[in-house]
Amino acid sequence: MKKSVVSTISVSIFCLGVSTGSWAEASPLEWKNEDGTASFKVGGVIRVQDRYESWPQSSNRGMGKLDFDVLRLDLKGTYDDFYLNSSFLLQDQEFTSIEKAYVGYKLNPNNSLEAGFVYKPFAIYPYPQNGWTYHLPFFLGYGNNIAPGLNWNYDDKNWDIKLGYYPSMLETNMRYSPESGSYDDLKNTFPNQKGYQNEKQNQVNARVVKKFDTTLGKQEVGLSGAISQLHNKITDDDGKYYALGLHANSNLNRWNIQGSIIHYQYDAKNPEGVDDRMTLMGTNGLTPSYLIASEGTVSSLNVSYTLPIKDMWKLKAIKFYNDFSYLDKTHTDWSASQMNTTGMMFIASPFMVWADYTWGKNANIIGGSTNSTGYTTATSLNSDKWLYRVNLNFGFSF
Repeated sequence: MKKSVVSTISVSIFCLGVSTGSWAEASPLEWKNEDGTASFKVGGVIRVQDRYESWPQSSNRGMGKLDFDVLRLDLKGTYDDFYLNSSFLLQDQEFTSIEKAYVGYKLNPNNSLEAGFVYKPFAIYPYPQNGWTYHLPFFLGYGNNIAPGLNWNYDDKNWDIKLGYYPSMLETNMRYSPESGSYDDLKNTFPNQKGYQNEKQNQVNARVVKKFDTTLGKQEVGLSGAISQLHNKITDDDGKYYALGLHANSNLNRWNIQGSIIHYQYDAKNPEGVDDRMTLMGTNGLTPSYLIASEGTVSSLNVSYTLPIKDMWKLKAIKFYNDFSYLDKTHTDWSASQMNTTGMMFIASPFMVWADYTWGKNANIIGGSTNSTGYTTATSLNSDKWLYRVNLNFGFSF
């Protein structure tokens, strides 16, 4: 990352902080009018990381070198019953992306509409894990996933219901989370992916959650569904995509247990010679695009325990967690993908530190290009090998 980029952003944030106009200042980066009907807040986080990876081909074979991870700028605001929620990212190697950017309107205390680059609600969301390291649901498109469209939300003490429509997917050069994409649009691709030219269109998501309050804490169980057209640029024909998900989220005093099961299928209308058993996924090019099994079932189980801390400077709590995910591919001769992350999160606002130990097999995040077929046939250099990665991530929020 070039120094001038950080300097420009820092100056911009500083200028926002000193130009308050007629607004009453609530904090250095937050403003509210006198009657509280309008507000605007600038925030964000900057993160650096250190990493060790076990496979011999990795360039991260030693700890002790901090690298830039991400700078996120958050803009939030309210005006009467309208609200704004947006997050913009500057990532390593000067890649940029949008985590979310939408405007909402509260119809009444229980109903709201949101338009813009909105979350696609599905199962455990927006983050399907506790740790800093993303897990298999994320790499299959079921975590922190947004699209241009419209969401309707209903929420009361018993139910949380979300319904969304997305005519197209987010442009590939703005994607933070992975989504199915066409070879011609995605960056950082490989020649063997050239035949995969499918994009989702007219997607509909629904998520229905039943909530319970108990003496031990809040509980929820939910059912999710998604369906869309899958347009092929070469054949100009529409296939289809669908996914079904079941999840639970249980709070038991200081414990939290999350579980999900998601079955998905991409039924593409590919030209002859293209293997229908695979689907191309990708983001903004920060990491290479990759193929996944076109049909499979991904399961996850996440457990965490939060320990309160007293009288230790800014440290308020330590969260211990273990995240496990498993992808079973429909083709029985394809090896399963597995990941497990054990770690701790140190909560010391405005500082946040994650310490992750992730081990797994047949997952592109563990092995990189040497495990490039991990989500499909598992026939790469490091297929079916248990590999591990240690990751330290340091964040400062403003």
